[in-house]
Amino acid sequence: LFLVVILAGLLIHSLVYYPLAAWLVGRKAPREYFGTGADAVLTGFSANSSLAAVPVTLRCLRDMKVAEASARVSACIGTNLNNDGIILYEAMATVFLCQAFGYDLSFAHQVTIVLASVMAGVGIAGVPEAGLIVLPLVLAAAGLSEVAVAAAIPLIVPVDWIIARVRSGVNVLSDMLVAILLDRFERPDRAA
Repeated sequence: LFLVVILAGLLIHSLVYYPLAAWLVGRKAPREYFGTGADAVLTGFSANSSLAAVPVTLRCLRDMKVAEASARVSACIGTNLNNDGIILYEAMATVFLCQAFGYDLSFAHQVTIVLASVMAGVGIAGVPEAGLIVLPLVLAAAGLSEVAVAAAIPLIVPVDWIIARVRSGVNVLSDMLVAILLDRFERPDRAA
């Protein structure tokens, strides 16, 4: 159930929110966003790293006619600051594990989980399994004891390798979306 919920959340975010934002705000049709960007997403997915996909992401953005400056800022800086996949994963995994261990999550705990997840996503490198590395920090921020954190990680490890690849693909899609939006607002008079 954990795997299904996490994957559903990541897929809804990347297959609904991103293409709508690219289309309605960035004026890039979903067909162009996914079609032209498919190489970058598949590279991130297969390498399990958004950082490894940067050269391919830049090429795909160039093929989408996104300005070089917008593409470089988004793809190069985004691999360290724009990790939506990791942020969503950290928050959902923490809530799941807290519920699995019977911890009552007050509103303050939920806000803490969100803030810790954002900080983890902003401060992490785009390398394989990075989300699993910072998960204990988010779990500790949620109030779990060291013993509970040590017991929680083995519950996640068997499925994390699947989730990690999807997270990397989401991060690449996110970097491309930011580049498209930057380009759109840098050149507002440009037609799609």
